[in-house]
Amino acid sequence: MQPIHGWWGAADIFAMGPEYAPVAGIRQLLSGTPPVMSMLAMQGMLDIIAAEGITAVRAKSISLTDFAVRAYDALLAPLGVRLLSTRDAAHRGGHITIGHDSFQEVTQRLWADGVIPDFRFPDGIRLGLSPLSTSHEETLHGIHAVRDALA
Repeated sequence: MQPIHGWWGAADIFAMGPEYAPVAGIRQLLSGTPPVMSMLAMQGMLDIIAAEGITAVRAKSISLTDFAVRAYDALLAPLGVRLLSTRDAAHRGGHITIGHDSFQEVTQRLWADGVIPDFRFPDGIRLGLSPLSTSHEETLHGIHAVRDALA
């Protein structure tokens, strides 16, 4: 029995609800901090951030999320999808969240097709756009995948 409850050990790690329900199995022993060994893989990315500079990283992040919002406007808004993130890049991080009543089922279809968004209860999909490893082409591919899975 893990005495320290954390979101990594929860049955639904994104629910963030008022009650804690542990996942079945060994994962319930995890708490809210990523395992240190898995963080070793970040070292290479940290070197790239240091070489590029945070200003360039942020500029690419804004470019990607602005592009994603424009693609949302053209391809997803006509289907009744809501933009849950702000349009103002100064108040937005490196992701956008979109909402639709059927996104829980859509997320399952996307995962089966190899597109891995985060489902956010109750009806959101978070599109995380890593500026150092995500291209504008991949971003458009993701928006198309959401559109196609929704249809």
